[in-house]
Amino acid sequence: MIATPRRSVRTASALVLTSALIGSLAACSSPVGAGECVPVVPTGDSAGYVEATGAFGSQPEVEFPTPLTTDGTQQAVIDAGEGQPIAAGQIVDFQVSLFNGDDGELITASAYSDDEAPLRRTAGSEIDLLAEALQCAQVDSRIAVTGTIEDVFGAGALDPSLGLADDDAIVMVLDVQAAYLGRATGIPQLGASGIPAVVTAPNGQPGVTIPDEEPPTELRSHTLVLGQGAEIEEGDRVVLHYTGLLWSTKTIFDSSWDRGAPATFTITSFENDPNGIVPGLADGLVGRTVGSQVIVVIPPELGYPAGQAPATIPDGSTMVFVVDILGIEG
Repeated sequence: MIATPRRSVRTASALVLTSALIGSLAACSSPVGAGECVPVVPTGDSAGYVEATGAFGSQPEVEFPTPLTTDGTQQAVIDAGEGQPIAAGQIVDFQVSLFNGDDGELITASAYSDDEAPLRRTAGSEIDLLAEALQCAQVDSRIAVTGTIEDVFGAGALDPSLGLADDDAIVMVLDVQAAYLGRATGIPQLGASGIPAVVTAPNGQPGVTIPDEEPPTELRSHTLVLGQGAEIEEGDRVVLHYTGLLWSTKTIFDSSWDRGAPATFTITSFENDPNGIVPGLADGLVGRTVGSQVIVVIPPELGYPAGQAPATIPDGSTMVFVVDILGIEG
């Protein structure tokens, strides 16, 4: 475990956002041009009736004719952004408000707050309508999406006492705030002596082979895939996928890949910042670039102090992290 990132949402009514709304899956892709992007959710008249006002990134005032019906899932652009279109597999941060298509009442909404993390999805994944609608949307755009309760939450997912049936129409307004890579996308590099070997599955998840030898006694950081993006500076909040292993047992003690969602961390030592990460990992990532995959071997003195490590990491352990650098927040 590196640290514990915070992610939360706010409830705007008796309907609590379910795990289907706040979950996220990981996949792989690189950005594409607008002419190449094929949306999952088509444009349609029902979504085109939705109007929204208010500053981008704040909860909008939304109007549409009621009752609103929709023939399948549809989307429409309310305010076009100037960012790149989002490709399948990119990680997307956004805010959303959900409305009852029958009477126009707000059902629930995300936080719309700098103090709380936005929602996060993998564009184009089949987790729900939100994820599908984000494919080909532009960063900084506001879009309307229409569908049904089942499209968003799944069949039978809601308490019947809420009075919402699976086939009831729902209207969503999304503010698309940021997009990140789904996996490392750079140029493969040669390995290094004494560094564990890494292979990646089709979705980008790494497999690590630790050699049968004594671990290095000094910090080792090696770029496996060289990304062409921005360089990480100390104090940056960075979106990444990672796998952490113990050299001694060759076992995984923590993995964002296994949870199906990337994490965001402040790249500084927890000795200097309570929101930071283990010192050796911070040292190993500063100066690396977005799009890179980096392996970091951390000796005990640059890991957790004695008695302060998670239960899965014995005192005196040499840790190995394989990290995909997906983007820098802000």
